[in-house]
Amino acid sequence: MANKGEGKSEKRLAAGRAVLLLRKEHVWHIRAKPGPHKKKNSVALGFVLRDMIGIAKNAKEAKKILNQGSVLVDGKIAKEPKRPVGLFDLITITPDKKTYRILFNKKGKLCLLEENFEQREKICKIIKKQSIAKGKIQFTTNDGRTFKEKKTDVSVGDSLLIKVPEQKIVKILKQEAKKTAFVIDGRHIGDVAKVKNFVAGTMRRPKLVTLETKEGEFDTVESNIVIIGDDKPVIKME
Repeated sequence: MANKGEGKSEKRLAAGRAVLLLRKEHVWHIRAKPGPHKKKNSVALGFVLRDMIGIAKNAKEAKKILNQGSVLVDGKIAKEPKRPVGLFDLITITPDKKTYRILFNKKGKLCLLEENFEQREKICKIIKKQSIAKGKIQFTTNDGRTFKEKKTDVSVGDSLLIKVPEQKIVKILKQEAKKTAFVIDGRHIGDVAKVKNFVAGTMRRPKLVTLETKEGEFDTVESNIVIIGDDKPVIKME
């Protein structure tokens, strides 16, 4: 009888390109379950503890640490080792009093940046906006969060600086010229750049954006950037 459904295990050779690992050192990899982040841009929490932070020697130890309730993701206790974590998520290890933010490096790999232990602010990008009942507007972010407002000037492409776990909006970062952006895909992934201008999309071509760095200018599609500040990033980026 044939198997039904997708497999629950994954070989290292089949891991997403954003996962920073030695693909031929071992056979198997901790596969992330479906969740708020896209599979290609996320890693399992157990993998973060074992392979990125190094506080667990193996998957069994990572599971034990998580069961103790000593690991927070965006301010909430996380106990599932296969929980996916991705861009801008905050991983807090309470016994060690350390907090890490997940970012892309310039090779397109997810990496960790150590933050202030008390840091509880992260950035989310608006990817969907729609009208719902009672005259409210609902918008969805890249990490699966939803917000419901009666009146808002937030548009798709804008970013939100939010406080977690309360999910309180601290600041709206509009997708406009002269803003600071973080490149999350393409040849310049991992770069922090200044937005010069936007070129409207057509039926055949997506919306484009021109960015400026110290090395010069380059163009990319709008979906490859996240606005992270006005004159400078509102969160630590290096």
